[in-house]
Amino acid sequence: LRGTGVSKRTVTAVAGVAGLLALTGCGINIGSASTSGLGSDTSKATIVVTPSEIDGHASVDSPITVVAQNGHLTDITVTGPKGATINGALNADGTAWTSAIHALAFGATYKIAAHALDLEGKLAEVSSELSTVTPDKTFSGQLVNFSSGDKVGVGMPVRIEFNRPIKDRTSVERHLQVRASKPVVGAWRWDSDRTAVTFRPQTYWPGNTSIKVAARLRGADAGSGAYGSKDLLFKFSTGVARVYTVDAGSDEMVVRQADKKGKMKVVHTAPITSGKSGFETRSGTLVMMAKEGTVVMDAATGGTPVGSSNYYKLTVSDSIRITPSGEYLHAAPWSVGAQGRANVSHGCVGMSTGNAEWMWDNSSVGDVVVIKNSGRKQDLDNGITDWNIPWVKWLKGSKLGAQEVGPAAPDTIPAPPVADPGTPAGPAPMSSKHPYSGATG
Repeated sequence: LRGTGVSKRTVTAVAGVAGLLALTGCGINIGSASTSGLGSDTSKATIVVTPSEIDGHASVDSPITVVAQNGHLTDITVTGPKGATINGALNADGTAWTSAIHALAFGATYKIAAHALDLEGKLAEVSSELSTVTPDKTFSGQLVNFSSGDKVGVGMPVRIEFNRPIKDRTSVERHLQVRASKPVVGAWRWDSDRTAVTFRPQTYWPGNTSIKVAARLRGADAGSGAYGSKDLLFKFSTGVARVYTVDAGSDEMVVRQADKKGKMKVVHTAPITSGKSGFETRSGTLVMMAKEGTVVMDAATGGTPVGSSNYYKLTVSDSIRITPSGEYLHAAPWSVGAQGRANVSHGCVGMSTGNAEWMWDNSSVGDVVVIKNSGRKQDLDNGITDWNIPWVKWLKGSKLGAQEVGPAAPDTIPAPPVADPGTPAGPAPMSSKHPYSGATG
């Protein structure tokens, strides 16, 4: 920070200060002086401005703060690019001012002028500038698997994918904030290649819960000269808690759903058939990825050649995808005779048309699907498989660990400005261009 000075004019204290605001960052003492006229004594008040410059440049991922130590602020003027006035607010006792903007502009200069009085009425003044960093490169993130505003099942995790690997994961994770209308303990976990981070609760989300996520990436330092280019703000909600359990040993599907008191109760059972020998359905805890409805299932998309005894091409109704590789829950009227008795499919979970219609009418993307006793383990890279990772192991992939994300959770990042821009929605999770490899049938 550059420049300090002594004011020769009379200063009047500012009235009508705003409520207490949190202060962030670290700073340096950039000036103290006296105009009290009491000999050569200087003011005991000092004024500290943040962010401070490091190697000649300040970070942009926090607001500007002006703090009076051993005194109170009397007036503050902050201007930004093109001389625009930067608004802010004082705390209740006039000792700290925080800008309304939570992220500064890249490659910009901000000018700060402030006065403070100590307890003896002696005046301190600061007049300074700070120049912000110009990034060598930027990064951005996007929400996947669902879109902002969606209502999903209680098994849906929050996944953000980045357009470049994140070197400083701790720095970026500090800018990720989750809020839920009901108390939840959860944690972020990074993919091994550092290009994605996923948040999930320790157990499933509570039913009928509103969740907001603020990924305040604008200005976040990812290391190696990369800074976040824009924020990612979104919200979603969960519906009623619902779990589908498919037992490949007994060839039965049991559906449990929370009642009004939150107790899980059986609401439906159905005979099913799952993958036969050599095509076993993967066991594990999955999440309904997409309700695709009527789907043409062609075994060739999964590598089975035309002419093989295992080749098929069928039009299938009430299809709900659970893996990118092509496992579905769907209607299979051709195998009703085997349902409840034998596994004859190529990996999908088949049921009668009536049971499939019930499932379609009583399911949501994000509902939990537990498959057991198939003899084949779940591939963790095939679908939304986060619930197969034990909580202790999940935490090892987090930089900040478990956190309470209920409505009373403490802030981990600066609050947004009053006039925050709109909330960008994430991309629709299922499109005609998704990289799925078809259906297993």
